[in-house]
Amino acid sequence: MIPLQRVDISAQAQSLLTRWTQRVESAGATGQAARELWGDAKAPKKHVRSALESMARGAVRCMYCDDSRGTDIDHFEPLERAPLRAFMWVNHLLACSFCNSNTKNRKYPVDANGDCLLVDPTAEDPADHLTLRLSVGTYDPLSPKGDETIRVFGLNRAELVKGRVDAFVRACSILRDWHGLRRNAPSEAERVAQALLDSPFIDVVHAMTRLKPSVAAIVVGQATVPALDAWRAAHSLSFRVGQPRVCGGAADADCIDDTLADDGHSCQGRAGRRSNDERVITMQNYCLTWTDSIGTPRSSAVAYDEPSAQDRKAALESSGCTSVEIVAVRPGELPEPRG
Repeated sequence: MIPLQRVDISAQAQSLLTRWTQRVESAGATGQAARELWGDAKAPKKHVRSALESMARGAVRCMYCDDSRGTDIDHFEPLERAPLRAFMWVNHLLACSFCNSNTKNRKYPVDANGDCLLVDPTAEDPADHLTLRLSVGTYDPLSPKGDETIRVFGLNRAELVKGRVDAFVRACSILRDWHGLRRNAPSEAERVAQALLDSPFIDVVHAMTRLKPSVAAIVVGQATVPALDAWRAAHSLSFRVGQPRVCGGAADADCIDDTLADDGHSCQGRAGRRSNDERVITMQNYCLTWTDSIGTPRSSAVAYDEPSAQDRKAALESSGCTSVEIVAVRPGELPEPRG
């Protein structure tokens, strides 16, 4: 499980969802009413799916297991528990059918205060609650929320564990190949990088980029460390903004607006928390500009959270880059290289 940046939706799309919420309320605000109306809501589901797919990693992967294709719109807080959240945008995530129906289903554990004990990857950094053991492919909990997240989503089921172990071996090899191609065949290197980013179990690559330098050689092997350092300098998955998707046409009044909005509720640092109201809380983004070892001005192609930006700056400087600067940016914006 990796952090995802939730996109904001247009006022028109939000109005559509609000109207359907009013229908649930008029029908008695019961779980059954919410489920029946959700089943009939073709237009709202179309827009919600489009926005969720723009947020998903790679080939539209499940936001929970990072393996299978995300095919289902999951209500993070189940309809039976919160029928009036059936059409609330911040309550929707994209899941594969197995995670949605077989593992999570209608589970929603809470603590003694009624706070949810599941990690929402669009509202907080899963790394605050989970850690991936790369050599064996299993997740270990760092908190009660992490423990329940592993249990409810079945993150340590056998097929996922084996998939992560295999993905780790492949990622080390692909990173070495990518690193070797960068100088003499940059176009091919870019294709290799994109193939890795689109592959299943991108949580493995994400965990690799967050390894501390003091243990990286032990975990990935000394031969892979230079490639991993270069990858850290070129790519980041921490709160990366989802790629915008083109809406159906200008005449569609309920078309999703994929621009991330700064709504005045940004959170500093890695962990963001979404309240129970309808606000969309986004993460403060940071990018970097620098001059590489051959004198070419460069800039980040993706956004980082603050700790990851600091880590990336250190990696760039250690690899011989100069004039490395961290730049605070609005969600959805990236800096221009500075000559």
